[in-house]
Amino acid sequence: MFKRILKWAMWSGLGLLILTAFAALIWKDTTLYLWQSVKGQVSLLLGGQAISELEQDARVPQTLKQQFKRVAEVKQFAEQKLGLKPTRNYEKYLDLKRNYLVMVLTASPPLKMESYTWWFPVVGTVPYKGYYDKEMGLQDQKKLQAQGFETHFRPSPAYSTLGWFQDPLLSTMFQYGEFYLVSTVIHESVHASLWIPGDVSFNENLASFVGYHGALAYYAQKYGTGSKQYQEGLAIQSNQKVFAEFIGNLHDQLKALYEGDAFSANKLERKTQLIEEMKTRFKLETVKKFKGAGYAGFEQREWNNAMIMAYRHYDQEQGLFEHLLKEQKGSIAQLMAYLTAQGPAGIQKLRADYKKAKPQTKTP
Repeated sequence: MFKRILKWAMWSGLGLLILTAFAALIWKDTTLYLWQSVKGQVSLLLGGQAISELEQDARVPQTLKQQFKRVAEVKQFAEQKLGLKPTRNYEKYLDLKRNYLVMVLTASPPLKMESYTWWFPVVGTVPYKGYYDKEMGLQDQKKLQAQGFETHFRPSPAYSTLGWFQDPLLSTMFQYGEFYLVSTVIHESVHASLWIPGDVSFNENLASFVGYHGALAYYAQKYGTGSKQYQEGLAIQSNQKVFAEFIGNLHDQLKALYEGDAFSANKLERKTQLIEEMKTRFKLETVKKFKGAGYAGFEQREWNNAMIMAYRHYDQEQGLFEHLLKEQKGSIAQLMAYLTAQGPAGIQKLRADYKKAKPQTKTP
């Protein structure tokens, strides 16, 4: 097992090293970023321990062993019932000794509702960068801010190598509760099953959609729809929809402002006012719609275009997938097979057709 991991690490490290050397001739910053990515990825491939060994170790807490069993069950369910690609992910466990896997940086202009983008091999154009090296991420954040961009820097507890390597089960995946763990295992498995290069919005929205719906399907099969687990999952999904609707409303109002005829200075002043108004609205109205303490205190964080776009990459196309799931008679497996068969051009057509058919609503 170790030799096989070492072999993958050597090949992946060699490939990334060649790419890094090539980039060094052209882009210094890209070189440094790719190098920290190489080191971070190799450390994941070489670190950790086989779960099969940990399950036999009397020193490992029983609660952790139960989590291992849960992840294996969910992965099997996703492959057999949801039509996701079989992989050898999550056969190894790695305790990161911190509360994040990578720190994710996004950026946007102050008067445009769009994301700053980067391009990388395999994944294509992306609206974010992930940093194993937190200090490097903070430095790059300052550089973008100095260029006039708004930024958002947040922790991410999980990731997918899109099926290229065996992704380990990470300690950070346990920190937000069981439903998050279940939906995340499915979410990342979607990335390993279908990834459209350069189309992060589609990829992340699809993974989020299948992650939530797949988790509910897993709970329905294991415990029944009347179970506590299933009902708690429904509440989390309901909260996510309420939050996504609010973020979408905030996005649309600011976008309308930016595209208006006012002078930039007036737009900036009105932007500040609008954000404060929406924070008050969130605290007094939206919070009451949540079941439990979901998103409590969100109005106290910094709101800017980069933050809004970071959330939009995960939730702005949920209606499309709801529509397509109904067309596939509620079968996630059929939905995945259908989307995989479409290819990039077919997916773009599906989006365009849905947008044309979707009733237009006015932002209040």
